[in-house]
Amino acid sequence: MTMTPWGEALIAKYGWIWVGLSFGFLAKYALLIKKGVKIKPTLVLADLLILPMVALISYWMISRAGVDGEGTALITAGATVGADRIVKLYTDRFVRQVGDVITDEAMRRKAAIREEVQAELSAERTLHDIATGKRPLGGE
Repeated sequence: MTMTPWGEALIAKYGWIWVGLSFGFLAKYALLIKKGVKIKPTLVLADLLILPMVALISYWMISRAGVDGEGTALITAGATVGADRIVKLYTDRFVRQVGDVITDEAMRRKAAIREEVQAELSAERTLHDIATGKRPLGGE
């Protein structure tokens, strides 16, 4: 069976990442077993669901570091072993940025509402003063 150029390019570009993901995944569970943690299917499923995110993060780290070959596998394996921490770090960072944007937007809208209410109250006072004769109609 011959390999297509597309398949060769895929393996050349992402092969070491898959090696790192595999070894990192196995190393993570080896460390959990060594600590005495009971491995449940839900834990394995959760880690499998996190794995694509870890692959993206490690690909980004590798492209920033300019690493090739075995170094790619080592960085990816390290990211996989610490996947929970890495995903939590990026999730917290994202949530913090979203919170900052929401806070800024809320403060901006609150200021706009205050301005509008103040203009309304000022107009009501002006009308009341004109109606009671405290202020002339022409504003002189």
